[in-house]
Amino acid sequence: MNSPSDRWALLRNGYRSFGPIGTLLLVMIFALSVGEGGARFLAPVYLAEQGNQVASIGLSLSIFGAAAMVSRLGVGISFQTTVVRVTVGFSAVISTVALFAITYTSSIGVFTILMAIHGIGWGILSTVLLTLVLQDRGSRTAAAVIGFYVGVEGIGRTFAPALAGVLGGALGPAIGMRIHAAIFGIAAVIGVILLRDAPMPQTAEDHPRRKRIDFGRFRHAPLTAWVAALTGFYLNTANAILNTFFQLLGLSLGFRLGQIGLLASSRSAVSAVIRFFASGLFARVAFGVAFIPLYLINAVTTGLIGVIPIYPLQFLLWMPNGASRGLLRVGTMAEAMEDSESGSATATAALIGAGYDAGRIAGPAVGGVVAAIVGFQTMFILVPAAFLIVILPLAWYARKRSVLSES
Repeated sequence: MNSPSDRWALLRNGYRSFGPIGTLLLVMIFALSVGEGGARFLAPVYLAEQGNQVASIGLSLSIFGAAAMVSRLGVGISFQTTVVRVTVGFSAVISTVALFAITYTSSIGVFTILMAIHGIGWGILSTVLLTLVLQDRGSRTAAAVIGFYVGVEGIGRTFAPALAGVLGGALGPAIGMRIHAAIFGIAAVIGVILLRDAPMPQTAEDHPRRKRIDFGRFRHAPLTAWVAALTGFYLNTANAILNTFFQLLGLSLGFRLGQIGLLASSRSAVSAVIRFFASGLFARVAFGVAFIPLYLINAVTTGLIGVIPIYPLQFLLWMPNGASRGLLRVGTMAEAMEDSESGSATATAALIGAGYDAGRIAGPAVGGVVAAIVGFQTMFILVPAAFLIVILPLAWYARKRSVLSES
């Protein structure tokens, strides 16, 4: 096994192999993740301060995933590189405006509508950025490129809750959200301006004679894409429970908002760093061997996070939870993108993103209803366990079918 210095050298060399477009996109996704992640970290606290019940908070925040999923599927069947700049610019504008506006309303109905608009913009923006990064990969494997992409995104989401916790604790959730919305908007504007003069990569999706709306792109997605989407659904169900409800549970346990932000950041940091080295790890330990253990680690730690009231011990749960999430995300996404034909790359990316968005819907919605009935701590155990019992056998079966079809 390579020494730590060798592994960091590989990481630096991997970054240097990105062209100007790829570098710009990585910087852009980092800044966007800081802004978007911080605003949504504070959103449950903001809604709770308005006097809303936990079930209503969960349902309101779940609309983000629903809107993002619909927009991803839309861009997956209609994306053309000839309108990249218009697509990125439009999605960035509506997402930024909605993110600012939610901090000026006390109505949960208006908040929900604005969160849906933000979800639409984010779904389009993140799908197009992932597609463009993959088109800039050259001879590198999809695992290496996706590891960089989701690693940079994860670093952004590492800074987001820590910064949001400090800002929200010192200035209040509303002002903290506005600052993060400003970060998001500035990053989007600068990114769109710089992309204006950058040459766009050509993708196989550009077929002049093809109908603009083509559902056949999803039919041709490999089985591994469905495995990645199913895994993403589970991961974001658990992730949404943590991101939506632990702030409220932690405050009830006596944790400060800044402390809660540090817990979330520790998880994101581990998840982000391990994504950079995931391709090397899976070269030594087959992803098929690690698949089920990683699922179980994620589910068990999610459940224990909700029941252990001792703050320092929480770090021993959040960090392995983040590691398992990062490895599962890279492993399943890389398999799917490697198996995807060039002409269905955007559809595959959209399908995977839709799975993650479905988890963003299920986590807050189901978690909020269950927490209203049985309480926060019991909900943290029941919901991940129930989803795991249903999803893990399906994901394992789908992956087994995929492996057999390739052999």
